[in-house]
Amino acid sequence: MKPVEIGRLVETERVHRSVYSDPALFSLEMDRVFGRAWILVGHESQARQAGDFFTATVGLRPIFVVRGDDGALRAFHNRCPHRGARLCPGDAGHARRLVCPYHAWTFTTQGALVSQPMKEQYGDSFVAADHGLAPVARLAVYRGFVFVSLTTRGPGLEEFLGHMTTSIDDLVDRSPDGEIEVLDTVIRHRYRGNWKMMFENLNDTVHAGFAHGLSTQAARREAERSGPDQVSSWIGMMLANGKPLSAFNDLEMATERYGHSYFGGHIGAGYTGTTADAYFAGLARRHGEAGARRVLGQSRHVTQIYPSGSFQGRYQTVRLVVPLAVDLTEVVGYVFRLKGAPPEVERNAMEYCIGATSAASPVIADDLEIYEGQQRQFQSDGTD
Repeated sequence: MKPVEIGRLVETERVHRSVYSDPALFSLEMDRVFGRAWILVGHESQARQAGDFFTATVGLRPIFVVRGDDGALRAFHNRCPHRGARLCPGDAGHARRLVCPYHAWTFTTQGALVSQPMKEQYGDSFVAADHGLAPVARLAVYRGFVFVSLTTRGPGLEEFLGHMTTSIDDLVDRSPDGEIEVLDTVIRHRYRGNWKMMFENLNDTVHAGFAHGLSTQAARREAERSGPDQVSSWIGMMLANGKPLSAFNDLEMATERYGHSYFGGHIGAGYTGTTADAYFAGLARRHGEAGARRVLGQSRHVTQIYPSGSFQGRYQTVRLVVPLAVDLTEVVGYVFRLKGAPPEVERNAMEYCIGATSAASPVIADDLEIYEGQQRQFQSDGTD
């Protein structure tokens, strides 16, 4: 499609359905959006020691991030330069050397080819230094979070993030010890719909009271049965969706260059008295009492780092959005341990991540049903 044709797909008050359903446009997005932006891929706590690695997908390109023997993090395309086999399997692992499962080409954690079977049969013209792993163009870390870019052009990471660095600060500053680490538990789901649907839904404060009406009713019955002191984070999230539309309309909404956004307090984080006192004391030791009140008073529901993920600082949850096809998307949820915080803080965060990311959540089930219904309509030959 020519640029002028693409431009006509978005008008002042309407968007053409092919923006969500055309495989050619999806391919362009993978090249020109995911291929150029800074993409959130993980956290440095996933690769603490030399040889630790974790895998990710940038657009449709498999990559991995590895801690080298020199202590530096590096990102490489996850393919052997010999025959293109996947080099690092699974989600994460550890390897003193990276060995291709196909023909046993072997690489250092810094990407250099160091051995291959029957080396003499490659001929005198073969130079091992010319066949190392293909590096990702750029890797940068902001307060422990690892971002990559497939191009050397464009803004640096902090310029790209802009005001949204404050949302990452919000999460990390909630640790009384000043350090966070990702938990082993990863919660994920897939839906049969375009990747942009999730971003739009997270910015849509109008839908909550309607799309999640039945789960809100169920949560109210559960809260009445168990009593207010036994309401879990999951139930609390469902109850919050039942607030009047005027309450949502009054929430702060911020948008930033490059498509980032957040909106203000929607769901509180209540702890039992003993936990609340201990947590505040821990934060006060690090930030002072005024600083502790500032940290706990920060109220952002969801920050979206476009186009790759979202942060919920109050419940130390980060979700990655991974496009798989024009009509298939994976959402991966990570929970972070706030070092020095009481156990209840971590437990509440895990409950929130289940409610916000698991396909078993009544809230997520509502959203996924709607996404998939939208996608079927966008791929039909009805109105454009």
